[in-house]
Amino acid sequence: MAGEKRTTSRAGRPRDPAKHEAIVHSALHTFLERGFNAATIEHIAARAGVSKVTIYNRFTDKETLFEQVVKEQTDHFAAAMMDDSISRGDLAARLDAFGCSLLHFLFASDHVALDRMLPQELAHHPQMAQRFFDAGPGQCRSRLAEMLEQARSDRQIDFEDSLQAAEDLMALWKGFADVELKFGVRQRLSDEELDAKVRHGTRIFLRAYGV
Repeated sequence: MAGEKRTTSRAGRPRDPAKHEAIVHSALHTFLERGFNAATIEHIAARAGVSKVTIYNRFTDKETLFEQVVKEQTDHFAAAMMDDSISRGDLAARLDAFGCSLLHFLFASDHVALDRMLPQELAHHPQMAQRFFDAGPGQCRSRLAEMLEQARSDRQIDFEDSLQAAEDLMALWKGFADVELKFGVRQRLSDEELDAKVRHGTRIFLRAYGV
């Protein structure tokens, strides 16, 4: 990704959290609307109500700001995976809670738009792609696999490979809806529709893997 750059040093911690949030929020929507190449620091600064110097002082260049945008998206997702509801109730309830957190994140309009944009941008930076995968989808799969492994230890379900079981369950939750959204042949699902897909997928999974 070619972009604007200054040689200022990046701050390790935001001095003004509200200003940091405004810049990252502005950058996210500017990148989504214009694409990475067409988006400029001027556009982002104007939308955030800050100066270009403020952005350069905090993020050094457009590539660093883009990386921060994606990082914060994966951080939000990671936080959702730690929701207390995921550790309460019986196995079906815990899996439903995990699946609902996952689908509500994946099918949010901002994430769908960013998901369409990411492959083209990250193809030029494979090291960045690996970090984002590990922090987002990779962490999700590992966290779910840990839950399933614990359930197997408790003799509630049985399978040979926990990562494969996690992938099977995520596929059951999503169905074909994510593909339809990427192609633009389906509008965003309502929260009720997403929750119903999760419950349906969980019941099929437990019937298939139950002991």
